[in-house]
Amino acid sequence: MENRYRIPSLAALNAFVAFARTGAIRRAAAELRIDHAAVSRHLRDLEHALGVPLRTGQGGLTPQAEIYCARIIPLLEGLAHATADMRQDIAHLTVTCSHGFAYHWLLPRLSAFRRDHPCIDLLLRPVDADTGFDPRHGTGALHADIRYMTDEPQGPEYRGAERNMRCMEITRPAVFPVASPRCLARLSHPPRTAADLLDAPLLLEDDETEWKLWFAAQSVQIGTVPAAGRLWQAHLALAAARAGEGIALGNPYLLAEDLRAGLLCPVTTTATPLRRVALGSYVLRAPAHVWEGTALRLLRTWLSAQVAIYEGELQERAHPGPET
Repeated sequence: MENRYRIPSLAALNAFVAFARTGAIRRAAAELRIDHAAVSRHLRDLEHALGVPLRTGQGGLTPQAEIYCARIIPLLEGLAHATADMRQDIAHLTVTCSHGFAYHWLLPRLSAFRRDHPCIDLLLRPVDADTGFDPRHGTGALHADIRYMTDEPQGPEYRGAERNMRCMEITRPAVFPVASPRCLARLSHPPRTAADLLDAPLLLEDDETEWKLWFAAQSVQIGTVPAAGRLWQAHLALAAARAGEGIALGNPYLLAEDLRAGLLCPVTTTATPLRRVALGSYVLRAPAHVWEGTALRLLRTWLSAQVAIYEGELQERAHPGPET
């Protein structure tokens, strides 16, 4: 029990964590809304209390400090969450999300989440596909991210950020080509094989990665995808397809209403059937130190339940039972 009374002050620990997170005394001070001299003093006091230096000559953290920071962040978060629960505070959770998934699938279901979990104030913020998500540069607020991740290997910068995160696969949907009835009617002839689509107007997102992966899964090797247009995001490519401009790749989480209304139709082939292809997953990510908190745990459970319901609906539409 005696060790309990040798814990450094919370003010010093909060200043240290803010400095570790932001990488600068003035940014830490702005985050904590205190004077930068106070942050410097707290860091000096903490170094004196611990008996070891925490900062390198270049302004970063020493290896010992990195380890110490990783160990105390979950404890401080736990203390904050326990206090909030006692006060019955509302948790403010920001979820950044790729545009298509946010608009077409998540947004229509959020009212149910808010109704079931009034203790969580969830802000949905759609972002571009190339908007980074790195918990090392966060503000300390609860923040999660939902993104479509292709099966392509990720770069070293992404892998470095990922070490500070926890993640959960939400769903791994099939990806297939779609077009408007007007676009299909304009084709010179119905496609017989997947390779015939190379003669059709293909709509790309930011680059040709998804089309290349899809053609490879159909055993069609290509160098460059002949593009009828580049639309940056999946939901923009689908909007162009809706307008009859060409064929886009989509999945059931982006296409349900379009398919039901007949605005878009799956592209089929007459000779060799197209293979069912999944090119990646929608993934929920969050900083490791908030992953087991109440808000993230409830969000994970809710997302899993909603996906199970939706997948069941898709199965029922694909294989309707006998009429009674």
